[in-house]
Amino acid sequence: MTKIKILGISSGKRSKYDCARDDPVSLKYLRIALDEAKKQGASTKLIDLRELDINPCKECYSTNPAQCRFNEKKYQCDCYRFKEDVIYSDNQNKFLTLEQAYNEFSKEDFLKYLNNKEYHTKKDDMYIVYKEMLEADAIIFATSTAFYSRPALLQNMISRLCALDGGVEELWGDGKNLQNSIKYSKKPNATYKQRLYGKTCAFINCSKEGDSVSPDLMKACTMMGMRIIPLGVAYRVNWYNDATHSSESKKSLSDKYTLSLLKHLGKKIVEESKNSNKKYGKLSSTV
Repeated sequence: MTKIKILGISSGKRSKYDCARDDPVSLKYLRIALDEAKKQGASTKLIDLRELDINPCKECYSTNPAQCRFNEKKYQCDCYRFKEDVIYSDNQNKFLTLEQAYNEFSKEDFLKYLNNKEYHTKKDDMYIVYKEMLEADAIIFATSTAFYSRPALLQNMISRLCALDGGVEELWGDGKNLQNSIKYSKKPNATYKQRLYGKTCAFINCSKEGDSVSPDLMKACTMMGMRIIPLGVAYRVNWYNDATHSSESKKSLSDKYTLSLLKHLGKKIVEESKNSNKKYGKLSSTV
């Protein structure tokens, strides 16, 4: 029997190796939930968005739904074609990796092209998230609240899920031809695949501002056809009762109520995934 696959996504930016000198509490919480899922026999994967370079959505969907395209073999939306940094070569009329460009050009030209956006195209790591999401049975989103909204890393990633929730594969590779998109969308049987439909999800949040993010995420996940588990939010509010903030991480990790929520979440998401029909993705004419 194939193991249930649980994907955890951490969207906190703080790092013990950077300015904050501490990792996000939500990341520590996520590990507790994933450990519990492992105990229930699931395989787990953790994606830390701090480690990925994910570019923002270009919002081509708003021009025409079919302008958003997704390739299920490459795990890419066609707004971002490259999985590593490249530099365009006029002479060869093709893109070169940085290593190839460094060997091809003089040092002066290489640096000139590297600092020119018309020639240098940066890599996009969203294909890693797409692949893991499509292979997972369930997803746990771990986050904080930043100025009463989604933190930047999470918002960047969530905006790119448009490609999974309707990206047209039939038009991949045509150079974003708008007329092709218009023609496609006029078809009576035009369909847009909701690739996350039927997958299970849950949420973790820890912050000083309360949890205004999970309800917002719930709406987004429900819109994409995902199933939220019962008691699917584990959270903690760190009140401003320590002027130094230095005790907050320790207090968060010793909060018995929150720890019980996390363990329940890890256990329940495996149970709910096992009981689902595991038929993921749905073709829809609704956009």
